[in-house]
Amino acid sequence: MTRAVLQAGRLALAAGLAAHLVAASAAVQAQPIRLIPPGGNPDEAPAPAQAPAQSQPPAQSQAPAQSQAPAQSQAPGQFQAPALPAQSNTPPLDTPAGLPGNAQADQQNRLQTVQQETDGFVIQPLGAPDPSSTGLLDDTNGGLGAHMWDGTALRQAIQVLGVLPAPVATPALRDLQRRLLLTFAEVPKGEPGTPSLLGTRISQLYKLGLVGEAEQLATPRPASLKDPIFLQLPVEAALLRNDLDRACEMANQGLREDGAAYWQKIVVLCRYHAKDIAGGDLALSLWRDNGGDDPPFNALAAALRGDARAKVETLGGASAVHFAMLRAAGRPLPKDTLDVATPALLPALARYEKADAELRLAAIERAARYGALPPAALAEAYAAVEIADNQRAALAGGKDKSARAAAYLYQSVKAATDAKTRAEFLRQAFELAQARELLFPTAAILQPFLADVTPDDSTIAAAPAMIRLALAARDTGIARLWYNTALTIPPETGKAGETVAQAWPLLLLAGAEAEWRDSRYEAWLATLDSLKAPERNMRITLLLTLAEGVGFPVPPERWDILLVPVENNARPAPSIAVWRSLLRASEIKARAETAALALALLGPNGAEEADGLTLTTALEALRKVELEVDARRIALDVALRRGL
Repeated sequence: MTRAVLQAGRLALAAGLAAHLVAASAAVQAQPIRLIPPGGNPDEAPAPAQAPAQSQPPAQSQAPAQSQAPAQSQAPGQFQAPALPAQSNTPPLDTPAGLPGNAQADQQNRLQTVQQETDGFVIQPLGAPDPSSTGLLDDTNGGLGAHMWDGTALRQAIQVLGVLPAPVATPALRDLQRRLLLTFAEVPKGEPGTPSLLGTRISQLYKLGLVGEAEQLATPRPASLKDPIFLQLPVEAALLRNDLDRACEMANQGLREDGAAYWQKIVVLCRYHAKDIAGGDLALSLWRDNGGDDPPFNALAAALRGDARAKVETLGGASAVHFAMLRAAGRPLPKDTLDVATPALLPALARYEKADAELRLAAIERAARYGALPPAALAEAYAAVEIADNQRAALAGGKDKSARAAAYLYQSVKAATDAKTRAEFLRQAFELAQARELLFPTAAILQPFLADVTPDDSTIAAAPAMIRLALAARDTGIARLWYNTALTIPPETGKAGETVAQAWPLLLLAGAEAEWRDSRYEAWLATLDSLKAPERNMRITLLLTLAEGVGFPVPPERWDILLVPVENNARPAPSIAVWRSLLRASEIKARAETAALALALLGPNGAEEADGLTLTTALEALRKVELEVDARRIALDVALRRGL
């Protein structure tokens, strides 16, 4: 009897609990819920796992942003840049579905107040995900982690992203910066505002020349974010693609939402392009009345209006708007164009039919150097250059340092039929690339030919170039093969002994050598005897700094040779604010903030300008937040660019 009473009581309690849960469920109208244990803090409850908002992340985290080579190029002037990604139809992340207008807002307010307690559990609705968390990379394809902003406030995150350098010519630095900006991650705590975290990320991607990935991250436009970049980026991309009609169509919407000078300039371009001279004159007058001051823009406007006397001697800020006006007016490129062009603009310059072939080829080279075009585009452009037989004889001397000479060497490497001849052309191509600051894209396009050359007595003279080309192309295996072969050859044959001594530091930094070896260091040191003291000390400092930066314990006495008076130091001092912030961020393991500040400390030309202490600080900070692979790659790239 007692058991029956207890059973009945349990059934009654269960029925009451079920009814209570049904009522609570109706109150939240099937919104996502989370269950919080008794006494738990709602703010500390585990967050649900989130997947990246973009459904098609890049397949390889280390690959360049645009991975397809242009199709069917016949000459540099006909080069086609990779198509930008199509617009996504995914709905905005911050828009709850199924509730219209004010009803949606009222319902959301009610949901925030609904909180039912049942036997120690609290039922709460989950808020909509923050649109700034979206990304293209996660832990499976090179992302820095969904919690990479832990320890960093929202205001700090936006500030550190705002000081990222651009353009960046060193691949390891650029790759880390790209992954930082593209990683799907929880948004740091803080008050949302403008600029937003997502808007700042998109702006920095555009500055790097990664226009396609910036568009992917910005599509669809989050309704809750008001950064100008969400309106301006599609217009910039259309101008770069030479889709002026589409750009003007979008500009009308932009002008309705924002009266900034940017849109006023676009209106001037669109009115004159449409042959609406009066409308263009009025738009130009309004822009000037509002304080517009841009002499190159005024000259371009006059040229676009049809004034044959207008002289366009500079592209000014080299923005997409400036270039679109020049192209619409049919004017040739000014002489300073490549000097002022941003990475995003370079692919468009390479396709401009009014530019001569040499300039278009130079634009492709520079775009490949900054990662705005993939190396395959450079290989295609070099292969398409027509070189007469009488010109080849002159280019073979090695004195010509032009893009045409680089194309000649690429074609010669490709056409060589025996290993010794190919090795010699590879050596010349390496030396020219070093001199022209194009080592990394050149190494990438020559990498397929490195494996075709067998290291032996007849080719060992090319070993220094082969090792450096292989390491610059991230092919440690081939570099190690040449190094090991040089170890087995008599030291005097093709200077094999010197090759081993000079290559050891690079293999150490690349991870192909497991530990610091004093005997190898002494052999390397002996190769510096012919250098003047400042250059010799600079190289020693660089090696010791980079070795310690990536975790090799350098014997303290190795620094003693550098205890000499310093007469002058022309290198710029790093920002104290960035330095202090980096030390703080790395100590608390704030991963994303540390990565951003390390990049800012090294700067766009860190490989050439950063001193030893700056390099050590940046590399050690990256290692503290478990970015050892990035630290090692950066160290190797710095060593290669400085000719270690």
